[in-house]
Amino acid sequence: MKTNTWMAIAAAAVMTLALGNEARADSTSLLTMGLGSSVGLAHVVPVTGGSVNDVVSELNVRIKMLKVLGFDFNYNFAGENEVGHGEVYASSLRASALLYVVPTQVVSVYLAAGTGSSEFTDMFKASATKRSYHGGGGMELYVGRHLALSTEFLMLVPQVDRVVISSQPLKVDAAGSVDLSSVKTPSVTDYISADNFQVTFGLKWFF
Repeated sequence: MKTNTWMAIAAAAVMTLALGNEARADSTSLLTMGLGSSVGLAHVVPVTGGSVNDVVSELNVRIKMLKVLGFDFNYNFAGENEVGHGEVYASSLRASALLYVVPTQVVSVYLAAGTGSSEFTDMFKASATKRSYHGGGGMELYVGRHLALSTEFLMLVPQVDRVVISSQPLKVDAAGSVDLSSVKTPSVTDYISADNFQVTFGLKWFF
């Protein structure tokens, strides 16, 4: 998995360099590749209640093409945590498609959406479990020919691969009967919520 991933990154780098030395961080290049890192926070409210905050520390590879399109690949060194009934909101590996809605030579704004997993090959398998999804946007501020500061906000959504009857443990009375008054079935909005998000700040070098 790791070998194939780095071979793909190396091939993209060679293709980028083959176009010449005119690649820039801003949106004037037809094809450019950026390497960087970012740090931030992932905040999740599980269906079981409470909240979980995790540190995000990512290595990032970004490919920009045709001035308005892009692809992101991120690896979170901090790993991933299961919450609630085993759901994963912030995966250790994340791939995103980017659309630059405001591409300029000074600052660019983009929309992002994609999927994540603990294994690269699982991100695109319909049968894979423990995947996550995300959507949001970000901004790049160009402080040099090749250097960009970036910030990104993503809403996090887990893949739910089991039927959860109650978000809280069921209570049993003295007679041994289940107290159905404690049943609280999670709804779609419990998993798809703006309360579950990741915000990062980073630095990227484009070539």
